[in-house]
Amino acid sequence: MQSDNSGIETVFRDCLTAFPWRGQQTEEIIRLRHAISLSDCLVAHELSAGLIGFLVLERKKAYVSHLFVNPDWRLCGVGSGLLGVARDMARAPLQLDVDTQNETAVRAYKAMGWIEKVGPDPNRAGQRRLSGP
Repeated sequence: MQSDNSGIETVFRDCLTAFPWRGQQTEEIIRLRHAISLSDCLVAHELSAGLIGFLVLERKKAYVSHLFVNPDWRLCGVGSGLLGVARDMARAPLQLDVDTQNETAVRAYKAMGWIEKVGPDPNRAGQRRLSGP
């Protein structure tokens, strides 16, 4: 929804501060906007806090290009809830890439039953491909 764009970008910017290995913030925002323009975007709202998380889904590929949750709302089921809705929409197990250096996210996905694709892919340097349950 167009009215959610500001909240999406706020959550995204807040999350990027924890990922110093990522590119320049302006470039990352441009990539996010492009992904949203071509894909489905799911958002999580909390009545007292507003938009607290979002997921961008390339439905035909069952691929999640972005999943970010406000740091104050992590470990509350927001991410897993968004992933569940995305899986229902895609009608297939999901795939996503996670930054190799984002060990917290890798552990969280693996705890939810996601598995890592074996073998390096030169097109995804610095990323790990995971497949959902």
